[in-house]
Amino acid sequence: MNILMDDLAGEHVRIIPMEKSHIQGLYEASGHKQIWTHLPREIQTLEEMESFVEEALANKERGTEFPFVITLRKNDRIIGSTRFLGISAIHKGLEIGWTWLTPSVWRTPVNTECKYLLLKYCFETLNVIRVQFKTDDQNLRSQKAIERIGGVKEGILRNQMIRKDGTFRHSVFFSVIESEWASVKSRLESYLQRNQKAIT
Repeated sequence: MNILMDDLAGEHVRIIPMEKSHIQGLYEASGHKQIWTHLPREIQTLEEMESFVEEALANKERGTEFPFVITLRKNDRIIGSTRFLGISAIHKGLEIGWTWLTPSVWRTPVNTECKYLLLKYCFETLNVIRVQFKTDDQNLRSQKAIERIGGVKEGILRNQMIRKDGTFRHSVFFSVIESEWASVKSRLESYLQRNQKAIT
């Protein structure tokens, strides 16, 4: 799958391909322990963020992932990251995951706009037939957010991962498929039109 893209820009955010120059900004945005509660690893030091970015870029070179940095349009401040995973050109699908945002933009239109921009690019530019999401079965906030944007719950894979504390994680899988995109797009645009509060 040939992912060659410029920035994706909405009213509030810009989603840009990750580069090594983003390491410091990502580190500054990531210094909140609650970000990492349900993610496979926790970043506490600048060196750990360097490793995180270098690993993501190595996977990009291999063609298995495409990592992004999320910034606020009004001041270019980095507020988080997301990426495409499990990219399959043969089966015309991918996963949107490894998404994290600094808590100051939680419960704002940021996540909704990010998902709108990424899904629009997937279905209207890459012409995929399926976009997948997965999350820890204990991460109820993430599950509600995915359902809110129109993701269809498909099921739970038991013991699908091992958490960083050594416990076994059941993963909840969701998807949006191409026949659903028109209605999901309309839903997301309606949310964004109704919720235009300022983000600081």
